[in-house]
Amino acid sequence: MRVIHLGNVPVPVDHSERRRVKQHPGRWVLNHALAQKAAGLDVEIVSQAHKASCDFDCEIEGVTVHFLRTFHPYRHFTFYALDAWRMARLVRRLAPDVVHAHGTEAAYGHAALRSGLPFCITAQGLFFQILPTLGRPPTWNERFLRWGEDRVLRRTRFVVAKSEYVRKALAAQYPHLDLTLIPNTYEPGLDAPLASRTGHAVAYVGTMDERKGVRYLAEAMREVVKAVPDVELHVMGNPKETEAVGYAGEQIRSLRKTLGDRLILHGRVPSARLFSILDGCRTLVAPSLEEMFGNQLIEGLMRGCHGIVADGTALAENARRFGNATVVPQRDAAAIARALVDALCGAFVPSSAESARTAVRSWMSPPAVAAAHARLYERVLGDR
Repeated sequence: MRVIHLGNVPVPVDHSERRRVKQHPGRWVLNHALAQKAAGLDVEIVSQAHKASCDFDCEIEGVTVHFLRTFHPYRHFTFYALDAWRMARLVRRLAPDVVHAHGTEAAYGHAALRSGLPFCITAQGLFFQILPTLGRPPTWNERFLRWGEDRVLRRTRFVVAKSEYVRKALAAQYPHLDLTLIPNTYEPGLDAPLASRTGHAVAYVGTMDERKGVRYLAEAMREVVKAVPDVELHVMGNPKETEAVGYAGEQIRSLRKTLGDRLILHGRVPSARLFSILDGCRTLVAPSLEEMFGNQLIEGLMRGCHGIVADGTALAENARRFGNATVVPQRDAAAIARALVDALCGAFVPSSAESARTAVRSWMSPPAVAAAHARLYERVLGDR
């Protein structure tokens, strides 16, 4: 079976276009493609490369990725009309049996629909779930992204939900959808043996925006330092400190005032470097107000960190499923602080860490997720 994935893939660090392209560092789409390739499927990926100078192709870990440049910053106001047309044209030329799009917040879902080929969409970045968590009126950008999302989902049948949290929301909002629960898989490098750890290092992985609840982490650290004076906070995903403005700038300044040089800002780092940093951390904290899966928790658990996550999101769902994690109420800095102090002051227990890793493997290992996708693709083709 030939499958074309439409989704975000980071441009390789040694590629000449890397310095130009603005994109998310997540590689979950590539992880799915690698798992499917290992299971015997014929897989390629089409990905957007915003601000690239040209279209270009790469082979990344044995998977061909076709990068298409984007032309203008406000393309979402057209519901990605030009990007979707170009992507759909390329997809038809690649002649897959099934198209698998990842999200509608870029051109991917729009292009799958426009291709005219059998397709499914993995739901991510759902604005009907995100907007109510912002605590403010949506911007015009966000309104158009939500309207585009609605346009696509109303004309789609097969959708993958990464979590029960997402599946329930989609079933209520779009009852016509044929929904399948399939989690993200993880990068094989996470499955390396664990090293013992000491010290009091905490990891935060993600953007520094309101939806991620960074404000509550900043408030919590003021209490944590009283009980654990040598605590360190490693942040991955932050903007440069000298360039941070708005919400991100406020939180970085707050954390710097509390922690001084024990706040280590790594910025966006390749996955191998991220895993190495996690290896030295006792805990990973994710106080998100909205999260549809939570790759950062999986990465933390697979590298032996104790997870501390906010309730009411898919993070909490996965924390309860896998263990070695604490779930705290949303927007509760005091509860985050207590959980951090308890985790940092307790001993590292290898058996607890390995138990969680075993549970993660059972639920979302690359072979398990690839098999689940293959069963879905057969249903998509059978329906047509």
